[in-house]
Amino acid sequence: MAVERTRFAPGDLRDFVGRSLRACGAGSEDARLVGEVLVASDVRGIESHGVARLEGFYVDRIRDGIIDPKAIESVLRETPTSLAVDANDGLGHPISVRIMRRTIDKALANGCAVGTVARSNHFGIAGYYAMLALEHDCIGIASTNAGRLAAPTNGRELMLGTNPFAFAIPAENGDAFVLDMATTTVAYGKLEIAKRLGKALMPGWAIDAAGNPTTDPDAGMAGALLPLGGFGTDSGGHKGYGLGLLSDILCGVLGGGVFSPRMPPSRQILEAAITSHFFMAIRIDGFRDVAEFKRDVSRSLAEMRASEPAPGFERVFTAGEPEKIRAREHEQHGVGLDPVVVESLSRTAAKLGIEPPRRFAGP
Repeated sequence: MAVERTRFAPGDLRDFVGRSLRACGAGSEDARLVGEVLVASDVRGIESHGVARLEGFYVDRIRDGIIDPKAIESVLRETPTSLAVDANDGLGHPISVRIMRRTIDKALANGCAVGTVARSNHFGIAGYYAMLALEHDCIGIASTNAGRLAAPTNGRELMLGTNPFAFAIPAENGDAFVLDMATTTVAYGKLEIAKRLGKALMPGWAIDAAGNPTTDPDAGMAGALLPLGGFGTDSGGHKGYGLGLLSDILCGVLGGGVFSPRMPPSRQILEAAITSHFFMAIRIDGFRDVAEFKRDVSRSLAEMRASEPAPGFERVFTAGEPEKIRAREHEQHGVGLDPVVVESLSRTAAKLGIEPPRRFAGP
């Protein structure tokens, strides 16, 4: 049976996130940026990282004294092409926006640049930060490590987070290649969604506590996520494992923050300031003419999309295209949230003494 969803206008959700975080002590601009990132996730259809996280990941952790909503980052090291900062236990979203923007500025001045952030907190979807580079005719890259949720290939112990990578590359006429992916087969939120909806997991998503593959959401949540590629090496699980460890090294080790296996398990992620981020920007005209580059990217994307689909599929998509299609729909018709998330937003409003978001009344 399909779960009935309640629709909300993206602007009302952004406003609610901002009001919630201001009520928790965050500054107006930081609260606004958190709303932008969280709702961008829901608008793009990545509901595992959207407003469903507001209560538990941000509001409750601020109220429990785990996140400092007023923190300002401090610079640890800086060169013309690099920037390493300490987030000082602040909200991950606004600090990451600022550091990615500074990384882009350095790339515009010097060709390419890298930024790292240590002692931060969850920052939402990596793709948001990579996409900040698009309007500057740069290639954007972003990654973050996270609390341990995944087992390494051939293992059953929690050793790595979902540790996503995102790449954003501009094309003509506002088109882009936007790859935003966990280095596990799925994000942990997909297990939570399956549990909420009473659905089985897809094979290759998780193992149980004994290390056996499972399609039971409860067993998977008690066990571990699998690396991208799934169980063992035959389907390429070692590749996702390698990418997850690469993310951890670029974020936690290079950034001078916490890294696995010193990261706590994500299910008990109560410690402050344990997350690290990695950002990179590359100026395209340091390699070739921007218009020619974007033209060729557009040709590549068009040829992929025009290629012959497999039986049972309508067409071929490129990375970021399904999210862009969903974003257009959600901006026009509202974002649909399932009852558990709606209840969480109402509970958050009651905790903070503010009005809940208005429900979508139609275009």
